[in-house]
Amino acid sequence: MAELPLIFVFGLFPDSSGKTVLACALARGLANRGLRVAVFKPRSGHNIWYQYGAFLKCKDADSLFCEDIIKLRDASRCDMPYEVLNPVDALMAPLNAEHFLKRNISSQMFLFEHDIFRHLIVERHSILKLEGTETFLLINERNIDANLAVLDRSYVEGLRRAAAKVISVHSLDEWASLSDELGSKAIQSCYESLRRVYNNLIIEGFNNSVCPEPKLIWDADFIIGVAPGLAIFYDPEEFKRIVQTMIELGKDPRTLTSQEIVNLARKYETIRIPPLPAECLADYDKLSEKLKETVECILQPRRSHCKA
Repeated sequence: MAELPLIFVFGLFPDSSGKTVLACALARGLANRGLRVAVFKPRSGHNIWYQYGAFLKCKDADSLFCEDIIKLRDASRCDMPYEVLNPVDALMAPLNAEHFLKRNISSQMFLFEHDIFRHLIVERHSILKLEGTETFLLINERNIDANLAVLDRSYVEGLRRAAAKVISVHSLDEWASLSDELGSKAIQSCYESLRRVYNNLIIEGFNNSVCPEPKLIWDADFIIGVAPGLAIFYDPEEFKRIVQTMIELGKDPRTLTSQEIVNLARKYETIRIPPLPAECLADYDKLSEKLKETVECILQPRRSHCKA
């Protein structure tokens, strides 16, 4: 069977669009048809408390990677390291309510609850070089030192010892600036490495971002937007032209969201996705069979008309 190119999956909504479900179904469906498939989650974040199972896996591996890439790698049967498949990952944590309540500063706690920087513990950036992988950590030292968030200190110290470089961040703006700079290098280096080994690559976006890195979009042959109940195939060339126009208008492509793009982009196929029970979501063979229409749409020649 002929090899397939790059598939990019993004969410129409910031949360719970169904990106990982669809990407896992595509990965296992294509793998079951004899294709060698890799998966890529360029940028991610997860919570030590709410994704505790993923945290335990990270702790056991003395590393940091997201829950989604664990599922995606299992679904694809790809054996590349998590850090290459997921070059940027931020570990978040809930606020340590006991710290605030004991000091009778609950008003500050509720104020901090809405500040994403107060939830950041550490963010990993893995940059591939000829001599190996270089890991950079951005650490919110104040959160750790002041015990403002629920965390595992021994785990964070282990990450710190293993990193090539540790950078303390002191504000949301500083975090965003460094994360953009390092993240771009990490994503591009890992992406290029994967493309040298795998022709078939499924990329899952972050939240409702439509451009994790311009190079990834320029190379995409399939661009699929996902919402609960729907998988929407967009004309990739027109999608790229819209992103390029946004860049020419002065927009940072990495900040573009579905809200700014989808009304402008032409759809050529819309496939309905049924609600699925937990046992189906955990069995990637069953999942790919349930969503086989989407898998077949990747395998068949693209239709030129719009069914949406």
